[in-house]
Amino acid sequence: MAVLITGGHGHVASWIAYFLAKKGEQVFLYDMDPVPPDHLNEVAKNTTFVKGDVMDFPRLTDFFRQHKSEIDGIIHTVAIMGEFVVENPHKNVTVNIGGTQNILEIARLFEIPKIVYTSTGAVYGAMAGTAFENKNLPNPSDLYGATKASCEFIGKQYAATFGLDFRICRLFFCYGPGRIPSRFFTLYRLVFGALEGVKGLQMDKGADQKLDFTYIEDAALGTALLYQAKNLKHGTFNVATGIPSKVGDVVKLVKKYSHFPVAVELGPGEFMQRCEALDISRAREELGFEPKYTIEEGIQKYAAWMEKVLNKK
Repeated sequence: MAVLITGGHGHVASWIAYFLAKKGEQVFLYDMDPVPPDHLNEVAKNTTFVKGDVMDFPRLTDFFRQHKSEIDGIIHTVAIMGEFVVENPHKNVTVNIGGTQNILEIARLFEIPKIVYTSTGAVYGAMAGTAFENKNLPNPSDLYGATKASCEFIGKQYAATFGLDFRICRLFFCYGPGRIPSRFFTLYRLVFGALEGVKGLQMDKGADQKLDFTYIEDAALGTALLYQAKNLKHGTFNVATGIPSKVGDVVKLVKKYSHFPVAVELGPGEFMQRCEALDISRAREELGFEPKYTIEEGIQKYAAWMEKVLNKK
């Protein structure tokens, strides 16, 4: 049997695919981009690319008609992230919510028993300190977080109404190989842009912001563990490090390991309203999840990857 991962060549999805394929799972990578990231080359024998758009319901339907007997689960990662949502809210809200409903409908129609939805710590909204799944209800403070929270609620209702196993994995500020800083949202570019040699990295605020920076392999491994877990007591899990890191301190580490003499200037205060970290006690207890990388170790690996990428150009 196999798992279908939407956005399969994307940052989080491709690393989830990597870990599942390494464990022997057969993986369908459903994506519009036919070019796989380099780390998937190692597991190519266990992965199959399928060109498709989650908004193309007839295409999804046709694929599942052909492969229903081979697929026993879906991991849905496709979403427009962060500030990009407000650049074209009509289209991007539709992608985030409508794409998720399309996947839920496919699961209902073709009796796919298990769905893992990659959500975000942004659903907790503007709050101080650390967010807990059982203490802090979704209360998003921006449009992106609202789309993700909406999908969580819709997924839970599909599960209750149609008997699906719908699992939520809340990730938080993932970084690392597979993502080019200059192509991503503002805060990410400011924090990690020095690894790419990006110039003009300055903002009048943000240095005091605390966030739970999660190395991409840790985020993906936690999601893979959630997909493979059996007899769960809960359906929603925070997957991060549980440790808040000040943005200004992270920037210093990035500059330490960067191969470019790039200046980064951040003023005091916070960049946005977010919790500082996600409590991962539930993931530890039920999934056996444990982050492997400290923030410094993750940045070191990210810097080494960026150097290879830039040397290829």
